Amino acid sequence: MKKHAVRFTVDFINQKIIGTKASFDKASKGSGPIYEELAEKVAKHPDFALIVKEQKKHTTKAKKTYNGMDFDFMEAYISTRKNAKQLMEEYEAVKKKAEDSKISVYPLTKKWFLGEFDPDKQGFDMEKAKKEINDYLIAEAVISATPAPAVDDEDQSNEQSKVVDMPAAANQ
Repeated sequence: MKKHAVRFTVDFINQKIIGTKASFDKASKGSGPIYEELAEKVAKHPDFALIVKEQKKHTTKAKKTYNGMDFDFMEAYISTRKNAKQLMEEYEAVKKKAEDSKISVYPLTKKWFLGEFDPDKQGFDMEKAKKEINDYLIAEAVISATPAPAVDDEDQSNEQSKVVDMPAAANQ
């Protein structure tokens, strides 16, 4: 005799015959093995309620994508940190290790980067990071464009006195 899948289960404690919506739909045709299985269970347990089993919801998280996260982005973001030098050394070491091991450099580097800057696995906020990079670059530009402190007149005259005039004969 051929075994078939159990499409309906009997819950004796709660007095229910439980099946999927699809199984009840197929049984409603009035013929076939699914109908016969349900009819047999109903005949044995006429006082039991027929219940449609709730389907388990697959709660798969959407894959977190990081559009724009490339090596240049990671390097720019690292440069915004206080310990940028140390982090950049670690970053370069991870890249070198991947190259030496002959494995894909980007996935390993990205995994290190996210582990370093998203340790709680809450999702690295690309927009916030881009803003931090822009703010850092603007601050750096402002600092580099700021003129040097003004030199006192006395200091300026001392600087000029240090300049040695070359005799005219030396220029010939």
